[in-house]
Amino acid sequence: MDRQTAVGVALIAVGIAGLLLGGPGWGGPDGSWWPHHGPMMRGFGRHPMSGPWWGPEGSGQPVPPVAGARTIEIVATDFAFTPAEITVRAGEVVNIRLVNRGVTLHDIVIPAQEIWIVAPEGESAITAFRAGAPGTYEFFCSVPGHREAGMVGRIIVTP
Repeated sequence: MDRQTAVGVALIAVGIAGLLLGGPGWGGPDGSWWPHHGPMMRGFGRHPMSGPWWGPEGSGQPVPPVAGARTIEIVATDFAFTPAEITVRAGEVVNIRLVNRGVTLHDIVIPAQEIWIVAPEGESAITAFRAGAPGTYEFFCSVPGHREAGMVGRIIVTP
């Protein structure tokens, strides 16, 4: 291998390591890297896009599902969500269950509703939330490249 090719391969390796160890979308509650299969991040955490999204008043705890609330199941595959559009009423408390049927980790980020749900491959995660103001809001998978590959959807909040 010539010197130019070797330098190119080394730069690509460093870039991939940077994404895996500290790049966008991969922060733990203290901003550090977290393992995909670690118990700490089975469902929820701090997403670097908007600050802490943990439980009531930033308690650091996942928001458990609410008994009796409607549960909306969103299935993640490689690279789509089904359904890609969900409708809730403003002020409605709903449970969102992310079921990952893909071959890699997937998540759902709903920035306007301050939600981040993470599910490793073959697993699921659930959280409760109260829908905010009426409008149409995007949700997406924040794993690098997934949003660009089409892992996006819409949540429609009606009055």
